[in-house]
Amino acid sequence: MKKSMKIVGTVLILALALTACGGNNKEAANNATTSNNGSNDAAATTNNSAATGTYQDGTYKGIYDRKDVRNWTAYVEVTVKDGKIEKAYYDYTNENGDLRTNDENYTSAFKAANKMTPREAFDQLGGKLVEVQDAAKVDAVTGATHSSRNFNELAAAALEHAKTGDTSDAIVNLYEDGTYKVEADAFDDHGWKPQLELTIKDHKVDSVAFDYVNEEGKLKTEDADYKAAMEPKSGTYPAKYTEELEKQLVDKQLIGDVDAIAGATTSSNNFSALVEYALDDMAEVGDMELKAIKIEE
Repeated sequence: MKKSMKIVGTVLILALALTACGGNNKEAANNATTSNNGSNDAAATTNNSAATGTYQDGTYKGIYDRKDVRNWTAYVEVTVKDGKIEKAYYDYTNENGDLRTNDENYTSAFKAANKMTPREAFDQLGGKLVEVQDAAKVDAVTGATHSSRNFNELAAAALEHAKTGDTSDAIVNLYEDGTYKVEADAFDDHGWKPQLELTIKDHKVDSVAFDYVNEEGKLKTEDADYKAAMEPKSGTYPAKYTEELEKQLVDKQLIGDVDAIAGATTSSNNFSALVEYALDDMAEVGDMELKAIKIEE
């Protein structure tokens, strides 16, 4: 996905490591007889099943209901034989059926940072599940805490299906309903700070409000002088381009599909950075505390 700036700071209010490694209350929207009581319940029933050896033989798949901010969909396939977990395979796929572990750029960057390939990290997770027979007891792989969290949740959903022998996909909602607020950690050189409020409803992006605020608390979209100065030069102005960006996200549901607004490139990039954080680091775990992040151009 296109991305002309990146989030490089740490969360100022809540330690990101706790969010990345912690559990959450996502619902497992499984499409058969599976209980929809959330991943924690799924993990608990998984533990009971492992202890009693009541899994039905077969191959079971847990998969998210949508692509993430990088346009990949995570999934776990668990094979049960003789009532026990024999094998677990974890990866991400895109709309073309490509596997993320085959992506050279991703593999190179991951290996440089973690001294192992994504395939090696994912296989560690799968191997640990076979060893402990309980998704809740699979520890995160260092350097892959986000992917480890996804693995645990998807494996738990797949094993919930394995209790009854339901081989249909166990669909898990990627985002939790709620309102997520994130802002830059500092005002820019012109005295403005970008901020965003994003609402997830029925596990989809329902609404989004993007703006800038100055130290006096005034919004850029309401600044008539700013509009008068910007519009003749750029052909757009804050109230116009923010509305266009917001509409694109709600309509397209994927930040990677949102086009930059001509004449408002920096603001388009800021919008993308804030949305990515709100979805990837907050909505995936239901963390609705206000976050302040550093955005680097």
